[in-house]
Amino acid sequence: MSPKLKIYLAQINPTVGDLEINAQKILHQFKLASEAGCDLVVFSEMAVCGYPCEDLWLKKYFIRECREKIFEIVSATKNSQCAILLGAPTIDFERKKEIIRNSALLIERGEIKKIINKKTLPNFGVFDEHRYFKPAQFLSLVEFRELTLAILICEDLWPLKNLYLLQEQILDVVIVINASPYSSKKHEYRQRVTQNFVTNLNKPLIYVNQVGGQDSLVFDGSSFVINKAGEIVLRLKEFEEDSIQIELEKSGKISFPNQSTKHAETNSAQATRSTKHEARSTNYAACTLALHDYVHKNGFKKVLLGMSGGIDSALVAAIAVDALGKENVFLYALPSRYSSEESMIDAKNCAENLGVNLEVISIEPVFESMLFTVKNVSEVAKENMQSRIRGNILMAIANSTGALLLSTGNKSELACGYATIYGDMCGAFNPIKDLYKTEIYELAKLRAGVIPPNIFIKAPSAELRPDQKDSDSLPDYEILDQILFSLIEEQKSVEEISRFFDKDLVKKVAKLFYSSEYKRRQAVIGPKISDMSFDKDRRYPITNRFYK
Repeated sequence: MSPKLKIYLAQINPTVGDLEINAQKILHQFKLASEAGCDLVVFSEMAVCGYPCEDLWLKKYFIRECREKIFEIVSATKNSQCAILLGAPTIDFERKKEIIRNSALLIERGEIKKIINKKTLPNFGVFDEHRYFKPAQFLSLVEFRELTLAILICEDLWPLKNLYLLQEQILDVVIVINASPYSSKKHEYRQRVTQNFVTNLNKPLIYVNQVGGQDSLVFDGSSFVINKAGEIVLRLKEFEEDSIQIELEKSGKISFPNQSTKHAETNSAQATRSTKHEARSTNYAACTLALHDYVHKNGFKKVLLGMSGGIDSALVAAIAVDALGKENVFLYALPSRYSSEESMIDAKNCAENLGVNLEVISIEPVFESMLFTVKNVSEVAKENMQSRIRGNILMAIANSTGALLLSTGNKSELACGYATIYGDMCGAFNPIKDLYKTEIYELAKLRAGVIPPNIFIKAPSAELRPDQKDSDSLPDYEILDQILFSLIEEQKSVEEISRFFDKDLVKKVAKLFYSSEYKRRQAVIGPKISDMSFDKDRRYPITNRFYK
């Protein structure tokens, strides 16, 4: 009979720095795996401390507290047949100097049997691991109960060089522990890389990923198993904690004892991920989880936001209700002399559909007082004045109630500087920050039952002057977003983009984009959805005259 392992995949939502709660989650899953008679329970990268810890990793006493927590976990395994594979920071010595490693620990029967260190440290986009860790010089194979495990840590999976190194080894299965953040194309990227890995090795692969929101990153989980033929045979839930037990034979055969088919995934099911509806659903779920975890992990319960009657605030309100419950969401309409009756009706209808009371506070008395106090201001200053009055009022309510203020600006507006510092940019978190205006409309379709139909069809407007429309200052969003996508996501030059759009228009958009960097640097954070978010992916100078 072929030797086999019972392996338990534990997809958990750790909190950065909350070592006690993270350990409790780990030990709870370990207990379940032990009771199920499993040989090994696998957790994600940096499960002990959460990911990314950023400069916490530079504090040696933080690493030592992580080590103390690891010893508690090690102690809990003394009388169990089940082993643990988890991620944690470790202290190593190189030429008598302490260095920090990004490690995977194999814990068995009260001992750390093996420490596997990450070889490939990512240092691009949102990653900055060379700042914190020293890389390993080689990949690690571990003999475990008659099977040989190749244990990789996240980025170790991606370079072809590592695949070539493993092709020279004798192994039975690849286990990858990950803290891989979500982006709208990440499923496609992971599938392509892992299936290439598996088909070249002809060995099965187990991929366990972190789930949960962490500041501007959101981790989707979506852990999976691929058989040696390159087929994804199961996938854990997206954006939720989840777990499953599998049986893996030395021959590569994978089975799922005592499991329902809820995790099974066929190739045809996987193919549907590329559809527009699937992209909308996953982006919406990412925004919702990011908001939920940002609020709760920072010790808050309630949020508030201003309802303009437009699509952006309507979508944020819907996301907030889905993330936190309607009892923890507070909505305010702040009309001025330029607010239309149509917008007020739309705001009230949306709030009513969400089951949330809409409180109306007119900014007109404050606006009149400021115009009386500050003489001869420009028309642009008058517009920004209204936005800042609203921001001031909402921040005062937030301070008084302990609720977090949500910002509601989209990526298109922020890219062009079509936002007011200390006005509509006020807030603690913006769940739609990394979504272009056209994407906002797509996501809003998922909540069409609560967002009034008129909001979808009326012309977007800030309503800060008579008969104002966004199109007075910006190109049509269908055109604008294509130009912005080329500038931001594809990093194309004005010359390249001008092959497809009017050159003067492209130049105008590019100048707006590059000259608004100072606003983006002061904007609140929001979840990364694209491959090029404004929070960490792009690092451009504020003072810059290169608009090409």
